[in-house]
Amino acid sequence: MRQEINALGIKGSVLVIKNGKILLNYATDNTTDTSYLINSVQKSMTAAMVMREIQNGKLSMNDRLAKFYPSVPGADKVKIKNLLSMTSGLDIMPGEELGSEHFLSDEDNINQDIQKTVFSKDLLNQWYYSSLNYVYLCGIISQIEHKSYEELFRQTFIRPLKLRQAEFLWSEPEDIVASGLVPGFIYRNGRYDVVKHKTAVLDAHNELGAGSIVMSNYDLAKILRYILTGKLLTKSSREELYQTRSPLSNYGGGLYNYQGYKTANGAGEGYYTFLRTSDDAKDMIIIQSNRTKDGEFTYLRAQVDRIMAQLLKMN
Repeated sequence: MRQEINALGIKGSVLVIKNGKILLNYATDNTTDTSYLINSVQKSMTAAMVMREIQNGKLSMNDRLAKFYPSVPGADKVKIKNLLSMTSGLDIMPGEELGSEHFLSDEDNINQDIQKTVFSKDLLNQWYYSSLNYVYLCGIISQIEHKSYEELFRQTFIRPLKLRQAEFLWSEPEDIVASGLVPGFIYRNGRYDVVKHKTAVLDAHNELGAGSIVMSNYDLAKILRYILTGKLLTKSSREELYQTRSPLSNYGGGLYNYQGYKTANGAGEGYYTFLRTSDDAKDMIIIQSNRTKDGEFTYLRAQVDRIMAQLLKMN
């Protein structure tokens, strides 16, 4: 398995867990404790935070977006379960981007997003991937708890799990250094160019609960184990979260849900994260890199799927 992973040519850190025990933990570049921007893999954590509000009776899968953001186009038709499964019919106007060019606050970013949101009635209840869904979910739980998304995340995961290599990309420089973050690189014109931290931070603010956390493989595995088997959610809450998914994509709760295992992938700002986990979190593959190249992500994602299938068949 190590040879097959190495053959992918990914420069970064690798963690493979089988039957709850570490099978492989090594680095093809950087170290095993290096942290990376996990991009869209963060959606699985945001979804779990939303589900906890539902579990606690403060929110419902059938609550309408209009309850929290009435001025969003189509808000009276879009439900929480649509946002979680990317079946809301919402997206940003063509040519526009999430957030703002100059970050002021999460609330300001969401207000900017509202002005740029379009609703397609034909796409309601049909799967269409847009991080906008999860940005609105962040705003909703912040309204409910009267706390920022960052504080809620720290309160839910970082502090109770004593995570050591998990930080928001916009944290203080000394905290970012302590997390073990390495800069992201994108291959262009025959060389790897570093992504400027300032640019990545602005994009992270704009993505909020959909791509703003840096994390090591170990901390990522710890969080996923906590979400899938820990005390954060009850068994029935987990079932509801992951069964609320699009039948065409199997996407729900920030993860792609297949028979016996779940997947998530992150790409952006010069980072890759590939996560594969069994439903009980006992079998897991996490591969992260800070060197990316246009056109290779889809290939790598498929190859990691193939290796996960082998891991699940092992005794």
